[in-house]
Amino acid sequence: MQYRKGRLQDLTRLRLTHGLSVTAESIEFNVLGAGHEFWIAEQGDRVIGVAVVAKENESNLRVLHLEVAPIRKKEGVGSGLIKAVITSYRHSRLWVTPFEGTEAFYGQMGFVRVGRWEMKREPNG
Repeated sequence: MQYRKGRLQDLTRLRLTHGLSVTAESIEFNVLGAGHEFWIAEQGDRVIGVAVVAKENESNLRVLHLEVAPIRKKEGVGSGLIKAVITSYRHSRLWVTPFEGTEAFYGQMGFVRVGRWEMKREPNG
């Protein structure tokens, strides 16, 4: 399995695994069109997980979306994506608005609650 920042050509080359709610068109329009990045977990020619990251500035990034194919949940795919982003942006603070029940998931990766609706992770470097 490989975790990496997605590229525009990935949208036509790779197939999205059944059950992911994102589409190539939605990533191109809503993610790349808005200036955000997308990260993928790929296995062979299939995308099995997607994370969308917004760069608020060089010091602050926000995880906007994290999704793993239902048949691949509980295998570490989501945490692998987040760890790839953390490694790539080790000098940046990461923010997330966790969905109900995901606080422990983000907490295991160093995010702490800083308000009613937000968690953040301080830079490593």
